[in-house]
Amino acid sequence: MPRLSCIVSVLAVALALSCLATSAASAGTYTVRQCDWAAGNGHHDFVWQSAGAPTVDQYAGSGCGEFGLAVRNGGGGTQRTYPSGAYGGWFAYAPNGTVFTAFSGSFGTLEGCCVSGMTSYAEATATHDGQGGRAYLFQGQLGNGSWGSPSGLQGPIGRGWSSAASGFDARRVGFHLMCGPGFSCSQGAYADLRLRGRSFDFTLRDDVAPSVGEPSGTLLTGGWVRGVRTLAFPAHDSGGGLTEVAAAFGAGLVLQSPSSCTVVAGRYARLQPCPLARSGEWAVDTSRLPDGGNGLDLLATDAGGTTTRRFAAAYVDNHAPATARDMALAGGDEWRAANGFELRWTNPGGQHAPIAKARWQACPAAGAVPATGGCSGGERSAVGIATSGPIALPAAGQWDVRVWLEDMAGNADPGTATAAQRLRFDPDPPRLRFEPAAAGVPARVEVAADDLSGIASGGVETRRYGTAEWNAVPTERSDDRLIAILDGPQRAGGAYDVRARAADRAGNEALASGGVRTFVEHDDGIGDGQASPPPPAIGQRPQPRGSRPRRPRARVTMAARAPTARRREPGARRWGRRARRIVVAGGRPVRFEGRVGRPLPRYGKLVEVQAYFRGRWRTISAVRARRDGRWRFRYTFAAASRRASYRLRARVPVEAGYRFAAGASRPVRVTVLPHRR
Repeated sequence: MPRLSCIVSVLAVALALSCLATSAASAGTYTVRQCDWAAGNGHHDFVWQSAGAPTVDQYAGSGCGEFGLAVRNGGGGTQRTYPSGAYGGWFAYAPNGTVFTAFSGSFGTLEGCCVSGMTSYAEATATHDGQGGRAYLFQGQLGNGSWGSPSGLQGPIGRGWSSAASGFDARRVGFHLMCGPGFSCSQGAYADLRLRGRSFDFTLRDDVAPSVGEPSGTLLTGGWVRGVRTLAFPAHDSGGGLTEVAAAFGAGLVLQSPSSCTVVAGRYARLQPCPLARSGEWAVDTSRLPDGGNGLDLLATDAGGTTTRRFAAAYVDNHAPATARDMALAGGDEWRAANGFELRWTNPGGQHAPIAKARWQACPAAGAVPATGGCSGGERSAVGIATSGPIALPAAGQWDVRVWLEDMAGNADPGTATAAQRLRFDPDPPRLRFEPAAAGVPARVEVAADDLSGIASGGVETRRYGTAEWNAVPTERSDDRLIAILDGPQRAGGAYDVRARAADRAGNEALASGGVRTFVEHDDGIGDGQASPPPPAIGQRPQPRGSRPRRPRARVTMAARAPTARRREPGARRWGRRARRIVVAGGRPVRFEGRVGRPLPRYGKLVEVQAYFRGRWRTISAVRARRDGRWRFRYTFAAASRRASYRLRARVPVEAGYRFAAGASRPVRVTVLPHRR
């Protein structure tokens, strides 16, 4: 049972590998650089936010240039009073699934005259709305003129915050101008207070791992595959986005698909730098994988470096099965009359994908009795197939059949076909023909036998005319002939029916009538097998002794009648008129009748009824004409699903005691209509 245990092991591995599961590593961090004018990084995720009436204004033209994002007291050229808590500034929010663990930036202030009670701030808060934990990067002035203009003057001042120092993670960071709580703030008509920030660095922790969706494509069908196949799967993230999706096979093959993330000067430039949704799609050349079950990881990695894995399996086989062993023909390789041959074999070992189909091709055998037509083929499907099932050959003859195998992955190679197995098919019985009596040996009967597979047995039989019992006559078989000497009961003279019987090597049997032979008792006790020749007609010169006159051809007529509908009137005819062309419904009888030319032997004359099919006239029945020459034969044509047309004729064979040579009637055509219910 080694083959069965191998299959069970493969299936167990396949089931284990086909179980899809996911796993993810712990949360990771990533850093973002924004508003870096020196590096040409103009990206920022700060949004303007203000409150109070009047409010602090956003500085016109604020951006990520040398002066950065700016905040300025509003209402230039007017006097104003701000309520307690009124503010305006720039704030950045951590994306869903992430928190800030560190933040830093470069800030500076520029203060003119005539502003009281308003102060600059930079802070980190534990929540989006500023509630909970709060930590200031700075609170109050950084120094007047700490961000001068133009370049080269006093630059901004760096400030930073970290969760390690403050004891909490932040969801929001920002900088703003605000009227301190508990009192109102005022400004003169020419008041000026500015706060600027740039060169921001964020550190974010991504707490939500990415997800890997259900895979698709033709690689992971659950069955065996070969060639180039497709693999695809979706992935999603809710934090910094997906940096890459990949498929890693246990055999070492890795297929990668990196994301297009926002990066400037080698660093992320957005708080959510990568796309939140990706699809991994590849064309996989399975020839780069070993045959058998291949485990693989479907991978999705986010900006924090967290990777989620989903396990799957692919079953690969890129090699055709080897040649089948121990090919044999069920029942042996002798000639057969039935068209249904079955080949059996043993499947080769070393398979990965199970054998699922057998293909065969039959071609006429070279150097043997020729078969009709060219090569033909067929196939049969079944898991572990080891038999062809019935193979029907396209024609009689000798054929060589070869078989090759196909596995569940579709691998098949005609080059692995088995050696040829000879099939021999002969569906037709032997064709028997009585030869004319040989001169000088009148009781010698010779029957020519023609057959595809060859004659296996045969003999001649006789019976006294008018009796039922047939008796075998000692018969010799010489090549394609049956030879018998009628010197037994025929010594007493009289009329005898003669027939021949033969069987071929395929088991087909044939029976042929040799007509009636009349034997006249002679001194030597052996009849001449013929009636005495008739006397010459008046005015006809007798034939010279020893000459053999040429027999005139026998005359025979034939017509057909179809039944008519029954009528109640007395004397109504049941059969229609005689004709050589009739139409009849399937399942109804037809009566054929005619007359044989006279004179006839006193015991009548044999008439063969023949039909034309398979390219020649074939005898389907035989009747005997009366002494007046009339004969009659009734035949019912089977019902068919469509209209069919047949040709029939009557033939008078050569027969001892009958002076004429063989003759045949004109054909009669019968058209059979489909049966109507």
